[in-house]
Amino acid sequence: YKPGPDDFQPIKVLGKGSFGKVLLVREKLTGRLFAQKQLKKSIILDNSKNVERIINENEILKKISNLNDNINNNDYNPFLVKLYYTFQDSTKIYFILEYLQGGELFSHLQKQRILSERNASFYVAEMLLALIHLHQKIGIVYRDLKPENCLLNQNGHLVLTDFGLSKFINENTAGAHSSDKCNTLTGTPQYMAPEILMGKPYDNSVDYWSLGCVVYDLLTGSPPFLGNNNKKIIDKVIKSKKIKYPFYLSLDAKDLLSKLLQKNPTKRMNDTKIDQLKKHRFFRYIDWNIIENNHLSLTPPIVPIITDPILAENFDSLFTQM
Repeated sequence: YKPGPDDFQPIKVLGKGSFGKVLLVREKLTGRLFAQKQLKKSIILDNSKNVERIINENEILKKISNLNDNINNNDYNPFLVKLYYTFQDSTKIYFILEYLQGGELFSHLQKQRILSERNASFYVAEMLLALIHLHQKIGIVYRDLKPENCLLNQNGHLVLTDFGLSKFINENTAGAHSSDKCNTLTGTPQYMAPEILMGKPYDNSVDYWSLGCVVYDLLTGSPPFLGNNNKKIIDKVIKSKKIKYPFYLSLDAKDLLSKLLQKNPTKRMNDTKIDQLKKHRFFRYIDWNIIENNHLSLTPPIVPIITDPILAENFDSLFTQM
């Protein structure tokens, strides 16, 4: 069975990206629901970088989802989105992905404003396990850890999505000029490491910087570097000497943030310091053994309300009503 576009019935729009839409679809044969990412060939073929990006994303998704070989459970990670099928027609490329019914973590956060440190540590732990898997098992730098890419499944567990900007580590990850980088980046530089923005060579420690920005956002309601345009934000990320922490953050949270939001990549938390990171007091409520081996036995801090998966209640009505 090799499905194509006609084997899926579109139900709703879940979101929009730079290359096309993401739809909720039903597989006609089985009735199963999936997220269908549509990529318009006309936009992709406009630029060779886009072509490279899509090929890359497809390759990475296949690796994460074990589509290249028989499922080897060591390589399965529940905190990374799964790809089921890829196909194309004359105008579009389609990725059929796991449907993450809980929507974006940050849309839930907006309702709560900020998370307690205990609740935040749960999601940060799951993000961390996803990053470690990407770095060590898949061999990529994620480069795009930001709120929009952190989704929740129906149980409320965190799942990272969107590998369009990820790079295999053995490739030349030395950056082009930062202006070039920002042109090829969709979205905002608020979560990007200074060395990427400055066009310097970098490694997977850039993901720990982004993790720091996301932690800051979870705990305070906004990222550490704000500005009303990209240039101002980039200037702040590159030039700021000291990060200001709100008075209500605990010493543990500030200490963790200072280790992640460390401008000098050689002093920043990285893959070699994982054990030290897991033992950090910010994670004192986390049982790493359970979260790594039996996460489904845990009840996440936010359990999405889903009366019927077809309604896509946890997605922005701006899209779902299109």
